[in-house]
Amino acid sequence: MTRGPTRPRRALPALPPGAWLSLAVLALLLAAALLAQWIAPHDPLAQDLTRKLEGPSADHLLGTDRFGRDVLSRLIWGGRNAFGGVAICIAVAVLLGVPWGTVAGFWPRYVGTVLMRISDTMIAFPLLVLAIAITGSLGVGLVTSMVAVGLVLAPNTAQLTRAGVLAVRERDFVASARLSGVWTPILLVRHVLPTALRPVVIQMTIYTGLTFVVQGALAFLGLGPQRPTPSWGSDLNDAYSQILSAPLLILPPGLLLGVVVLCVYRVGDALRDRMSAEPSRVHRKENDVVVA
Repeated sequence: MTRGPTRPRRALPALPPGAWLSLAVLALLLAAALLAQWIAPHDPLAQDLTRKLEGPSADHLLGTDRFGRDVLSRLIWGGRNAFGGVAICIAVAVLLGVPWGTVAGFWPRYVGTVLMRISDTMIAFPLLVLAIAITGSLGVGLVTSMVAVGLVLAPNTAQLTRAGVLAVRERDFVASARLSGVWTPILLVRHVLPTALRPVVIQMTIYTGLTFVVQGALAFLGLGPQRPTPSWGSDLNDAYSQILSAPLLILPPGLLLGVVVLCVYRVGDALRDRMSAEPSRVHRKENDVVVA
């Protein structure tokens, strides 16, 4: 068996400087969160009412909040909840949505129809409203709120996965694998999903940025990590309550949350451009002619 002539691969576009800068910012913030106990200048829970609502100084680079706690230290420690919560949410959305959409796409007539009607029903509700309702049922807290958001994002992930599976299941290489007697789970994992999940990977970057915003909103409403645990959303709520007496206090958590979301979306745009320019696995398989 010898392979026929192969076509030269197109060069993939290099990541733009903005994407590298965004990756560097996200990596720096993640590293700071993981190393918070060593690099945070103060205990994020330590109160000093004699120094409340102070402006930036050599001792407190970003000032203090209404309880005299160091703002910078709380932001660094709050990164653990922010990144950890997003990881929980995306994991739930993928682990539930991908199998859901795979089954609905590979067996679309009856099982797929029922599963998609369930997803349509869930998508009909606004994301934040449904997340608040599920969080209220499960109990407030970081894990429960992020599991709730992941459950809300799972139907969208399922529909996107189903669309990819439907586009791949009738391809020649899938039909050939079926005729060869490949076990269905192996067929799905090795032949269908690697191509069908390409749009899902890009969509996950969008969901990551969205989750940072939703997590901040839930914490702002008191449905995330409970006080006095450091959290960007709850710290933003505290700063908002003091906006007349200390208007600059709202800037650090607000700007940090905005920068993180912008960096995530910038990386997502670069990933989308790169994956769109890469020849798909489907085309490589169909053009890979085997001659005896």
